[in-house]
Amino acid sequence: MGKKRKADSESEEKKKKKDKKKKKDKKNKKDKKKDKKKKKKDSSSSSSDSDSGGEQDGEAGSPKVVSSKVLPEFEPPPVNIADIPPAEDGILRFRFSIEEKGPLGVRFSGGSPPMILAVNPDSFASKKKIPVNHEVHAINGLALVPQNQQSVMAFLKNRPLVLDVRPLGWKPAEVVKELKKKQEKEEAERQARMLVENKRREQVAKEAAEDAERFAAEKAAKEEKDKAEREQLQKRAREAHREQREKEEEFKKMLAQEPPEFKKAAEDIMEAEYGTEIQVAGRRGLPLRLLTRRKEVAWVWAGEVQELIGGGQPDDTFTQ
Repeated sequence: MGKKRKADSESEEKKKKKDKKKKKDKKNKKDKKKDKKKKKKDSSSSSSDSDSGGEQDGEAGSPKVVSSKVLPEFEPPPVNIADIPPAEDGILRFRFSIEEKGPLGVRFSGGSPPMILAVNPDSFASKKKIPVNHEVHAINGLALVPQNQQSVMAFLKNRPLVLDVRPLGWKPAEVVKELKKKQEKEEAERQARMLVENKRREQVAKEAAEDAERFAAEKAAKEEKDKAEREQLQKRAREAHREQREKEEEFKKMLAQEPPEFKKAAEDIMEAEYGTEIQVAGRRGLPLRLLTRRKEVAWVWAGEVQELIGGGQPDDTFTQ
């Protein structure tokens, strides 16, 4: 009987220990779950605090902390068709009402901005006469940029729809105005440079004309001077020739007045052989002038010294 009670008490104690252990394990599991929830909450609050702190730091000038959150895709705001401003100059606008549901019938290119490649016949776009080879400028007043192009292009399915297209190479009026001002400025600068260049060319041409005129005047003066000197030389030559001719005539007259025997002796001298003796009757010798009766052999003819036979001019020197 005592042994039985003792066994029952031991089994009860084991059962109590087992229950106690189960309660403890259950409590530990609950504590772990609470800790996990607390950590998760703390991490989310710290990330939000860091985001707000980053914005404040950015306002204070410190670098921003980049958040790891994925930004939501751009969604265009609702547009009131009546509030869309008028189209700019050069922009073609096409409106599609609520009744015109379905595809527009336009094939677009890739890239930004998309270009209209083709318009299907008998489509809404064909009826509106939307031109090909034009770029999409705006849809419902929203301009197309690479950041919002996909979302804005989705508006093509909505009605009502306002589609703005532009020709290739179109530029805003402000840009065109600036380009025009720039072109006008460049044109004015070009005209100023041309004016300076034209003046320079005129000056060069004027100086060239003056140089040519001066050269022509100098040439004419030189030719006139040369002509006068040439005429003077010709006049002197004619006078010298006339004087020489007069001297020769006087000399010839003098020779013609010689006695006949002197004339004959002179002729004999000119024709005689080397070593021949010639005498004049009644005279011991011969006058020297008998040796100058022919110009081709005379030393002096009519007062002018003649060139020696064999070349050269007579002078006061002699050799032995």
